[in-house]
This record gives sequence, structure tokens and C-alpha cells, in this order.
Amino acid sequence: VAKRTWSAWISVGLTVLIILSAVTFAAGPSAALSGETATILFTHDLHDHMLPVKDLLDGRVTDTGGFARLTSAILEEKQMSPDALLVDGGDFSMGTPFQTLFSAEAPELRIMGEMGYEVVTLGNHEFDYRAEGLAQSLQAASQSRNPLPQIVQSNTVFPAGPNGELTPSLLALKQAYEDYGVKDYTILEKNGLKIGVFGLMGADAASNAPMSEADFADSVENARRVVNELHAAGTDLILCLSHSGTWPDKDVSEDEILAKEVPDIDVIISAHTHTRLDEPIRTGNTLIVSAEDSCRYLGKLQLAGDGQGVWKLQAYKLRLIDDS
Repeated sequence: VAKRTWSAWISVGLTVLIILSAVTFAAGPSAALSGETATILFTHDLHDHMLPVKDLLDGRVTDTGGFARLTSAILEEKQMSPDALLVDGGDFSMGTPFQTLFSAEAPELRIMGEMGYEVVTLGNHEFDYRAEGLAQSLQAASQSRNPLPQIVQSNTVFPAGPNGELTPSLLALKQAYEDYGVKDYTILEKNGLKIGVFGLMGADAASNAPMSEADFADSVENARRVVNELHAAGTDLILCLSHSGTWPDKDVSEDEILAKEVPDIDVIISAHTHTRLDEPIRTGNTLIVSAEDSCRYLGKLQLAGDGQGVWKLQAYKLRLIDDS
């Protein structure tokens, strides 16, 4: 009788554990959020605008941009939000004469590391000097003594030729990815939260890098795969650095399609199309944000958990990088 009693209790206990596990899994990794906050500072499409330029903005001539000014804005925002995450959505290179140093010196990644950028992704213009040029740039950055941002890009493919081998330049790029530590995603802890960050190259952006030698797999399929892995890792917030963009025609607006197809992405930093979104686009529970291009703005997104696994918009602004 005692053995049967203990056996029954063990069965009950195992049943309860299984039910609790199922409920926890179904609820998702963000379900416990209640009052937590997160702040994301972001840029994209900086295009080597390290120095200010005269700019026609909203119908008036304005002196905008410059990495020193941008750094001042970042430091001021960090004083207000010390746990803010600083990221970039790609195309940080190519656009001014500084691009001539891209392969030999990697000034963009090295300076952005000093500025406090934690995670960036690659855009199509990082491939402008082809696989060999990007490989050299990544190696130059890796061999420097500067702090560097992590690079995330989840859908890069290194296609082998008919003989099953990579070309020498593609092999060099693959090695540079490994030496730098380019990966699908990273998980950072901020203010007690686990934030998963991954990168994507969109279809239109990939079509603008025809000489890259690399291929870029379907962004939606890769996003689903990565989001599942981030869920399994217990992340509280999922952020996508998407070099894809938004378009007026929603039927071809890649990041809006991505948000619909992969609804568990909490935030999409939408790069490539140089869009300025004065208010985020909300698609389901996903927020899509963009801060134009050429170092004109620093984006700031503040979120608060609602206790039901959804991040609500608390505040949003695009801070103009001008002579102030």
C-alpha cells in the first residue's frame, strides 16, 4: 500500500511539473514582464558622415551630422538612461572620402566601438569593395586595439563553386567573419533584462550588392529560426537590426512584411531605405523605427513591459545631430 501511495504521489508530481512547463513555454519568454523598462539608442545608414555637412533639411539649410556631435548626444542620453543599448542597422560605410580607408584601416567599426556601439549589422554598402575588401576591413578592425561592436548577421551564405570549394576571396571573407566573431545573434543583459539582437540583410539590399560573392538567404525564414532560438534562450526582448527597409507600398515593404510574418520580434530597427519615421510603425505587437541617414539623427526608443508579454511604447524621439 505504501509503495502504491508513493507511486501515486510521484505520478501527480510529474504531471504538475509537465503542466507547469507547458504553461511556461506557451506563455513565452516575455510573459513575466511587469513594469520593466528598456531603452534603445539607434542609428543606421551613417555612410561615413564622420564630419558635419551643410544639409537642406525640412526646407532650411542646417549644419548636420558628425561623429563627434553624435557622440555628445549619445553620452547625454546615456546619462539619462545608463542601461541604454546602442545599435546600428548597417551601411555605416561608403558615402564620403573616409570610405577610401575602409579596407585598410576599418575606421568606421573602430570609431563606433570607441563611441560605445554594442551591436551593428552589415548593410549592402559594406560589400562595395567586394568580398575581399570587406574581409580586409574586418581583419583590420580585429587586429586593432580598439573596442569593437559585435556584428550580427543571420542570413549570410558562402556559396561553393562547382568544385565544392569557395573562391579565394570568399574564403577570406568567411575567415574574416570567424576572426571578427560575426554571428547570427547576441544576447545582452541590460537592467536585469536579457535582450536578444540579430541582424538581417533584406532582398532589395542584397540585390544592391551584386558583386559581394556572398548570398543572402530568405530573411523571413531566417528570422523565424533565430527568434525560436532566442525564445529557447529565455530572452525578454527581441530586437532585429534589419537592413531591409520600409516602402510606401505595404505589399512590398519588407520590414512590415517581416513583422507580420514573424510577430514575436519586439522591435525592428529598419535600415536601407533611409526612412525617417517620426512615429514608430506598429504591426501587431512589433514596433518598427527608422532614423533617416547620414548621421542626421539619433533615435531613442523607450519601452515598458505590460505584464502580459508585450512591450508598450513609452517614449520615442529622433534627436537632430546639429551644432547644438
